[in-house]
Amino acid sequence: MNGEPSAVPGPGRHEAHAEFHDLLRAYAADQARREEAPEERGVALRRVLVWYLHSADAAQTWINPQEAHIPLDPPGDGLTPASFADYDEAMRWYETERGNLLAATRAAEEAGLDVIAWQLPAVLRSVHMLLNPFEEWLAMGRIGLRAARRLGDRTAEAELLESLGMACTQSHRLAEGAEYHQGALAARRETGDRLGEALSLNDIGLIHLRGRGLESAKDRFEQAAALFRELGATHWEAVVTANLAEVTYELARPEEASGFVLRALEMHRALGNEGGEGNALRILSAIQRDRGRPEEALRSARGALDIALTHRNHMWEGYWLLELGRAQQANGAFDAALVSFQRAASLQRRLGDRAREARAWDGAGETYRRLGRPGEAADFYRRAAAAHGELDDLWHTALSLDGLAGALREADEADGGDRGDRGDGSDGADGSDAAEDARGHWAAALRALTSYDDPRAVALRERVSAALAQEGHPYGNGRT
Repeated sequence: MNGEPSAVPGPGRHEAHAEFHDLLRAYAADQARREEAPEERGVALRRVLVWYLHSADAAQTWINPQEAHIPLDPPGDGLTPASFADYDEAMRWYETERGNLLAATRAAEEAGLDVIAWQLPAVLRSVHMLLNPFEEWLAMGRIGLRAARRLGDRTAEAELLESLGMACTQSHRLAEGAEYHQGALAARRETGDRLGEALSLNDIGLIHLRGRGLESAKDRFEQAAALFRELGATHWEAVVTANLAEVTYELARPEEASGFVLRALEMHRALGNEGGEGNALRILSAIQRDRGRPEEALRSARGALDIALTHRNHMWEGYWLLELGRAQQANGAFDAALVSFQRAASLQRRLGDRAREARAWDGAGETYRRLGRPGEAADFYRRAAAAHGELDDLWHTALSLDGLAGALREADEADGGDRGDRGDGSDGADGSDAAEDARGHWAAALRALTSYDDPRAVALRERVSAALAQEGHPYGNGRT
């Protein structure tokens, strides 16, 4: 790695680093002792901030090369930003400088350097979206948004609104994320940015997909696909085609989903876009599993994971491991599935994605059920249901509660109904306790499902209602 600002000790050169503001304070004090004029100190500050901006841009080239770069002015004479030999070096620089990058953004705002104040968080979005440092991502995005609005730069404003929307989507703050993405869409339509408009439509579709508003998601994806096709944006057309595959899969339209995903896979391979290829393989694996082709599903899931490991991309790895675990389940490889779900949960915890961590717990719960260990299954389902509930994710809450109820019922049956084993190590007062708990969880699952009317939700509701009817629960007769 080469290049450092002349004004301060070079970041990456010392084992221990002071925070940026401490470096700046020390430098300013030194310059004051030399009786340097305030305007000269301002020039020095700007040089430091420009160094961070261009160094972050250089790091993006290695950390997330698929994302477009923000156009930047040249750094200026005598200023050489950091450069990196490979991914590892760029990532080490980012991890070392994380606190300084946030402090630099704040310093830019305080100094009235609004262009740098919006550009620095916009550049770092491509890194943040892979690593999910939600607190600093949101803090920097809000600083950048204020700066863009002070400048009256609607293009910059749209970039920051999109970044904030992505941060909220990935932290499952869907209503807030939708507001940011709608704001970005309005700004892009106002400025005539048709590519940006299509990107925002895709972003809004992803919000609907996460919230299981499937028809709304499909509509946004179709609008985005038409725009990308018209603009000749082949990369993004491939991305949204994969999204169409996922939403049609969730809508229980396997033939349509298969057509979309095979087209997306072909497009990504032709473009050499391995990240897109891996995501398409993940979706293809789910479709193949759903259509009773477990061996094909396993091959597709392994292909996706190989891409994630080759790129050392932990976000891809953590997400695609969930599908690998399901494919391993479908092939009866339960021990391997447990390893996949454990690894996925660990990665998602590190990435701060509680929703996907909870899905890994669901996968572990299902695996333990299929191993005939319902007590352990119930423990994982209970944790998953609590996390999904805290995130207000009613669809996955219902799935977890259904699994929990089934595991409790199986544990009670295995025990002969004489202890009321709740699956958590406690004994009920009589043999009806576990069964009563199961009925309560199924009833709660039905309540969580009331807002969904897609085919998979209808099928789940009918199955849960049938289980309750068998138990003699009033909800089993359609009462809500």
